[in-house]
Amino acid sequence: MQLSRIDDQRRRRAPELSTRPLAGALIAVALLASPALAEDRAEFSTTLFAEKRAGAAGGLTVLHPQALFGIDLGQFVTLDVGYSADVVSGATASVYQVDAVSAATKFSDLRHEGTFALGLRGKRSRLTVTGTFGTERDYLSRQIGASASIDLPGRNTTVGVAYTHGFDSVCNHDNGDATPLESRALTGDEPCAKPDFIKGTDTAGVTRWESLDIDTAALSITQNISPTMNLQGSLFGQVSEGFQSNPYRRVRIGPNAPQENMPDTRARWSVSARLNRYIPSLHAAAHFDARFYNDTWGVSSGNLEMAWSQYAGKSLLLRVFVRAYQQTAATFFKDAFYYQTESTAGEYFTGDRELSPVRNGSLGAKLTLITIGEDKPVWGIFDRLALNLRGEAFLIGNLAADSLENNPMGIDTQFIYGTAFVDSVMIQLGLLGSY
Repeated sequence: MQLSRIDDQRRRRAPELSTRPLAGALIAVALLASPALAEDRAEFSTTLFAEKRAGAAGGLTVLHPQALFGIDLGQFVTLDVGYSADVVSGATASVYQVDAVSAATKFSDLRHEGTFALGLRGKRSRLTVTGTFGTERDYLSRQIGASASIDLPGRNTTVGVAYTHGFDSVCNHDNGDATPLESRALTGDEPCAKPDFIKGTDTAGVTRWESLDIDTAALSITQNISPTMNLQGSLFGQVSEGFQSNPYRRVRIGPNAPQENMPDTRARWSVSARLNRYIPSLHAAAHFDARFYNDTWGVSSGNLEMAWSQYAGKSLLLRVFVRAYQQTAATFFKDAFYYQTESTAGEYFTGDRELSPVRNGSLGAKLTLITIGEDKPVWGIFDRLALNLRGEAFLIGNLAADSLENNPMGIDTQFIYGTAFVDSVMIQLGLLGSY
């Protein structure tokens, strides 16, 4: 298949340490967003992502169902197991070129992923070991990791650390000793037999499996400033080594259309700060989030987010948020017009819009309905049941049309849909039960 936008993002971004507010008033809000580790739990959710794309080929649709089950193994040990899938269909440009939209091709794929997490908890500390295995026709992902946190004396400061190592495999066209400008892209019709460590072998001369190792580390410090306000600072770092191109994407360079060629090494880091403030008189909480990112490919970005969580009675919580994001282009990224007329900016070239200059925004809301069993369990099973409905709209068009670099064409026109305001939408429905 041709890798989707969501898949590209998933493979390039590692999870950061999550915020777990410690102030008593904020815990009630936080519990609605993540399951409590002190209870057996079951969670089911489905996310639908729909993106608008120009041309008759249509857009991109991703359906992401997932399930999580967690149990307490005694007083100090927890076990979580999960399953998720990505059902992807849509159309994407087979060649990054000026008239790319007219050359869009349809594709579909199915991805499966399983996870487990074994947790140990003490009075003031927590340790969790995790593992993930994902498979699809052309990509295998394996990841192991661990995270730990401790509440310092007084329980007003929490320090957390996390580390994961991923060793992935990517199916690619076997280009032998071909130069970058001679390399051919993978097609959906070519075989991707599983590598030796799974089952089967490469199809010599047709396809081969490339390796990609990803090491990720994170550090967070959460500080209670007052009984109703806390602040978290996070530092994130990642080094990726191996094949990082999209094996299906081609780039028009003069009369040729070779497979894109990106560096094998990418180091990235980010720093973020989050502030949560509970307002008792309004029975609400305000949230502020800021993040700066930089990497060795020349991409720098920043985003700001503001959110408001409002209780309505004892069982209904509404959260609304708005986010603004901007990034610079990778040093080797060019508009398709300049690839075709001026050639590349060196050894590397890509048509990945995630590496282009970007400015966009999003807004959304999440509605949570909580039912707590008092005299008897909810549905005869759960002590607490939470139903979540989340919607988010990603805004682009006019926001992205401004040139973000000294480039008369700005972002390539295949990623701008005239004066369209909404680029894509995401809807999520989830059910969380604790028993």
